[in-house]
Amino acid sequence: MADQRVAFRVHYMPDGGGYSALEPVTGARGWGKDLAEAKAVITEALELYFSEACREDVEKALARRADVWSGDVDVMV
Repeated sequence: MADQRVAFRVHYMPDGGGYSALEPVTGARGWGKDLAEAKAVITEALELYFSEACREDVEKALARRADVWSGDVDVMV
């Protein structure tokens, strides 16, 4: 498998005067004082994850990514 660029969906939430970032397939997390910094940090975290992962783990993560979907739920609060 050749190196390739892959898009991952990241969730950003206000957190303690900045923003936390979570990519749910790999579990990568980051934080930044603004959205731009949070995006840079989570990008670096994902690049580090994949640079250290063996090819089998990369393929598993890409397969999980294909199986992930998001939606909304209504709950009583």
